This record gives sequence, C-alpha cells and structure tokens, in this order.
Amino acid sequence: MDWVEQSGKPDEFTPLQVVSPFPVIQEPETIPGKEVKEQVLESELVLGVVVGEEARAYPINMLTGPSREIINDSLGGQWIAATW
Repeated sequence: MDWVEQSGKPDEFTPLQVVSPFPVIQEPETIPGKEVKEQVLESELVLGVVVGEEARAYPINMLTGPSREIINDSLGGQWIAATW
C-alpha cells in the first residue's frame, strides 16, 4: 500500500503512531556540582551545556533508553532541549 492509499489524499499527512509518547521532562531537579555524590560517577559521560553565565551537565544515561530522549530545561534565561 503506498502513501496515497494510506492517507486518502496526496496532500494530507497522517502519520501512524508506532510507540506511546514518552513522558515529558521539563525543568528537571538539579544539584549543584559540589553537592553531587553518588548520583553521577566520575567515569560517567555527561552532556555539558553553557548558556551565558550558567552551566549544566546532563548524564547521558538520563538521555538514553526506552523512556528518555529529551530534557526540556531553562538555562541562562533561555529555554533549551538537551538530547542525545
């Protein structure tokens, strides 16, 4: 079955949902770097972001897996989306 047969009209886009939507992560709880203990290992990879005078590190394990892909956050007065 081609696209025209599936949608009924060649100018109409009706994608199929193949997975359930992931829960949205917005403005996650943060920990000052000096207070991080067992939450992040020294050997763990992080995605580092700097906006203006503010910096944040997102552990890669928070951005991978079946239920996480994007963290919506605000940093340095700007909205950002951290993804891996």
